[in-house]
Amino acid sequence: MEKPITDFNAFKDGISDSFFFQIHRMKRTIFRHTNALMNEAGINLQLEQLPLIMILQRKNLSQRELSDMTMRDKSSILRSINALEKKALVEVQKDKDDKRKNIVSLTEEGISLAKSIRLLMKKAEDEVLSVFSAKERIEALETIRGYADKLDTL
Repeated sequence: MEKPITDFNAFKDGISDSFFFQIHRMKRTIFRHTNALMNEAGINLQLEQLPLIMILQRKNLSQRELSDMTMRDKSSILRSINALEKKALVEVQKDKDDKRKNIVSLTEEGISLAKSIRLLMKKAEDEVLSVFSAKERIEALETIRGYADKLDTL
């Protein structure tokens, strides 16, 4: 049996050296700021619904395709789709060619909301990243994109 951690500072110091922990800190800050802006704008969405709205702004997709793109299980996607459908932001229709597929698309209200969200996300990104110089922002984006591209090959 492992000995319980009794020294919080030792635990914290070990965790704070973790790459994952640092990425999580950045994500948490960005999400918190974006959420605050969305709440101020009266946009009431759960964070897991947000990628669906943004993806569907570009193209109508099947539930399976949304699941694959977001790397979420089908039941989680279905819950989000049902919630968005109740808010009249998406509609689900049977695929014309394959009746086993359901195609999800944004409603007019969903399209309008997606445009508002895109503007808010840009504002949130600009505000959060304002602590960096223009050069640091470019370098950070290039570095993070490179890491993400490499991790996508796993």
